[in-house]
Amino acid sequence: MTIRTASIKGAALAATVACAAAFAFEAAAADLEVRIEGLRSADGDVRVALHRQLSGSEAIDEAVVVGAIMRPATSGTVRVIFADVTPGAYVVAAFHDADGDGELAQNFVGMPTEGYGFSNGAVGFMGPPSFEDAAVTVGEGEDAPSVSVPIAYPQGSAQ
Repeated sequence: MTIRTASIKGAALAATVACAAAFAFEAAAADLEVRIEGLRSADGDVRVALHRQLSGSEAIDEAVVVGAIMRPATSGTVRVIFADVTPGAYVVAAFHDADGDGELAQNFVGMPTEGYGFSNGAVGFMGPPSFEDAAVTVGEGEDAPSVSVPIAYPQGSAQ
């Protein structure tokens, strides 16, 4: 066997291994079903973000957003699916953008004035909950794990 033939065979083997690894990676991913519950109206949109924890961080606001979905709001429940989610811990954050401006409306001290929520119904004090409190785990090969995100509206909110 010449060096050239060995190189081609080596490249073919490397490509085969890479393809097998890609298929194995895809097979391990799962779809994550999210139900946004408790919407008061069909005004505006529902915005949903999927966060992955950064190494060494415990705060959601320091996590990486790995997926985002926007859907028209409907009274009651809105269902969304994050496709091909890699196994691991995630937090789902959602808010009812009733005024449709693309941002979570806040009052003069920074408190939300539109409905919002986190996976596990987690709540924080003077800010978002910890990543750990709101974390949901997507396992390898799970059949569409499902998570509920209850939307809470600030007292006195018209939405």
